[in-house]
Amino acid sequence: MDNTEAINEQAQAHHVKPVTHRAEWVVVEKNNILQNGYVVVHDGFIIEIGKGSKSVDGPIIDHGNGVILPGLVNAHTHLELCALKNRVASQNGFLSWVQELLAQRSGFEPETLLQEAALGIDQLLSSGCIAAGDVSTMGITQELFARSPLLGIWFQEFLGSHPDKTLTCRKGPGQSISLAGHAPHTTSPELLTRLKTLSLKAKLRFSIHLAESIEEVEFLATGKGAWADFLSERGIDFSSWGIGRNLSPVRYADQIRLLHSGTIAVHVIRADETDFEILRKNGSSVCLCLRSNQALHGTLPDVPSMMKHNINLCLGTDSLASVDTLSMFDEMKFAAARFPEIPPVDILEMATANGARALGLDGLTGTLRPGELGSFPYLDLPAGNVKQLMESIAHASFQGPVNRIPA
Repeated sequence: MDNTEAINEQAQAHHVKPVTHRAEWVVVEKNNILQNGYVVVHDGFIIEIGKGSKSVDGPIIDHGNGVILPGLVNAHTHLELCALKNRVASQNGFLSWVQELLAQRSGFEPETLLQEAALGIDQLLSSGCIAAGDVSTMGITQELFARSPLLGIWFQEFLGSHPDKTLTCRKGPGQSISLAGHAPHTTSPELLTRLKTLSLKAKLRFSIHLAESIEEVEFLATGKGAWADFLSERGIDFSSWGIGRNLSPVRYADQIRLLHSGTIAVHVIRADETDFEILRKNGSSVCLCLRSNQALHGTLPDVPSMMKHNINLCLGTDSLASVDTLSMFDEMKFAAARFPEIPPVDILEMATANGARALGLDGLTGTLRPGELGSFPYLDLPAGNVKQLMESIAHASFQGPVNRIPA
């Protein structure tokens, strides 16, 4: 029995009538866009999609002349930093931003950080986000994330050489807890390897910031520079980390076996064709946080080249300490403006199916296939044809909430 048949039987057993959601446009997935389409949801899951009129024994909700989209996926954010919005200057360089972020964060009580993180979750949900990868160094947002309707992974992030918390992984049907190494320039190779191994043993994803800054490149290649001085000032001994062998961040990560099909490499700004091929061979996903990259580094990753290497590219917002919103529509709009050569349908796929794949949620969300969760956004965005529709989605700007249809 396949997943759809099982869902149908379960729905019938509960005697719950299916609900048909109709719209002028339904984006099922990248190569399946329906005009005058519908999505039938039964007991919280999609059981059918189609075109035209659908006669069912249950309510029909006509959402209008806009578009029903797959649920958006924010594959990388830091909810615990929401309170730092507009508080950390980015114009003085990355190292200065890190120093100021640490100083600002220490001035907040955990209760305040949690209150602002809760508002961040509200912002994700109201802008059509169904799933997220939330990365937490402090560990304070775990319960908040667990109580939310978001699918996805809450990552406990580690720095230094020795974990200061219990290393916990827990795989769930919609939400999971996994591990993240902050970055190869902040975390020992032994700890990074341990975190990756435990994550993958639990059949979960492992997340790491990689190839983000010039400081990281210099430190890993030479073992010296401004970042080495910064770590020394903070009492972090990196003498046994085995760096200084003139390796790029991606090649270093590959050498210590961090790259795998379950690895999410975040940022990847400072990388070349050889690095992209390494990522492709390992099957690693790359999460692009383009607005944050522009704000903190004044440059962007080579997205077209990564696409040519068939890397699974997804989108994340990073934190409100470096961007103005957690909206994936804002992230897509920025991507479309900066990379006009990339088809809008591919940008939408980065924010939906690719993000779901990166977080291990494919088959549950990211498209509108039967068997997936019946929770998705509707956008009042009329369009005359598919090309116009996709251009409108990729370049859309939303100040108000998106109509999020709950499962």
